[in-house]
Amino acid sequence: MLVGLGGNNGSTFTAGLIANRKNLSWETRAGPQSANFFGSFTQCATTHAGFKMDETTGQLEDVFLPIKELLPMVAPVDFDVSGWDISGLDLHEAAIRSRVLEPTLIEQLKDDLKQIKPLPAVLHPDFIAANQAERSDNLRTGTNQELIDIIRADIRESKARNDKVVVLWTANTEMFLLPEIPTIENLEKRIAENDALPASVLYCVASILEGVIYLNGSPQNTFHPGVVALAAKHGSFLAGSDFKSGQTRFKTVMSDFLIGSGIRISSVVSYNHLGNNDGKNLSEDKCFQSKKISKAGVLDDAIKSNPILYPTSDKPKDEKNSRESGDLIDHEVVIKYVPFVGDSKRAMDEYSSQIFLGGINTISSYNMCEDSLLAVPLMYDMIVLGELFSRMEIDN
Repeated sequence: MLVGLGGNNGSTFTAGLIANRKNLSWETRAGPQSANFFGSFTQCATTHAGFKMDETTGQLEDVFLPIKELLPMVAPVDFDVSGWDISGLDLHEAAIRSRVLEPTLIEQLKDDLKQIKPLPAVLHPDFIAANQAERSDNLRTGTNQELIDIIRADIRESKARNDKVVVLWTANTEMFLLPEIPTIENLEKRIAENDALPASVLYCVASILEGVIYLNGSPQNTFHPGVVALAAKHGSFLAGSDFKSGQTRFKTVMSDFLIGSGIRISSVVSYNHLGNNDGKNLSEDKCFQSKKISKAGVLDDAIKSNPILYPTSDKPKDEKNSRESGDLIDHEVVIKYVPFVGDSKRAMDEYSSQIFLGGINTISSYNMCEDSLLAVPLMYDMIVLGELFSRMEIDN
């Protein structure tokens, strides 16, 4: 069940799943294209599994096997997709609005997508950009407790049709909720007193109480200490912290590569612009800050891994002392909404590092990608691996 079923990611996720299930092909400007799962670790990645002897040459040869053949994972084509969205458009209209997929593919999927209509969604408008109001025509209303009960009823309906239910947040990035929810008691108090809570927290609590897997595909702080404690109490599985499909994923790789090579990163400056609804929502500062914190988090993890380059990184400090000791990477992120480019996201990064005897090394990169087509395979992976890990946890 997707929260954000009718968005760019949700409609592309569903269309891609059906296209693969039916082994569809369609015409594009570059020629015929066939359905695939490129970009999915669980469906397309391989790993070194050992060696075999070539009987002709007598030499050992490497053996690589698909990840999906080594672990007992569910197949994405078997998913029964449903979910919620603040927009009431059926998935065919949503796919057209998203401008991600080729019209020739959407036309082949028309009958299937027309049959899928999002359930009315839960939304607290204070936690997303005001510019989302124009597409918010499919909403539930009620108190916190009433909305949780409604979501639980929707989940139970899905549970009646399926062996297992997974709830995946792929909706807009929300503003951080501060102060955080420290305990179960505080969480229950905020729910009972109808305090302002982000929709993601209500969906998460409903999933926990129904005993289904909840996966977070956006960078807001849904997993507060009190929410995690509630999941532990009920034995429910939580996972995820943004999809990290583009610039943030590249930043993770680059920081690991540079710091792992003994090179001391001192500044990282990231710029990107995009024109889809994600970019529109992030154009409001309160939502953008959640994304910025997520992008900075990967650098914090890298700093902690090397006390030689960052000797005081594991000690409490304020920003002034961090800058004086050099243990704070100058990190700036800029995200701009440019409607014309649609789902095509352009990202530029500059990594400046200190090297031997006061030298400076700077690496600049430019990346252009189709945002949803990069993120959706990771959605398949989150569900497949989330289901696998939750099963392993139960078995153990």
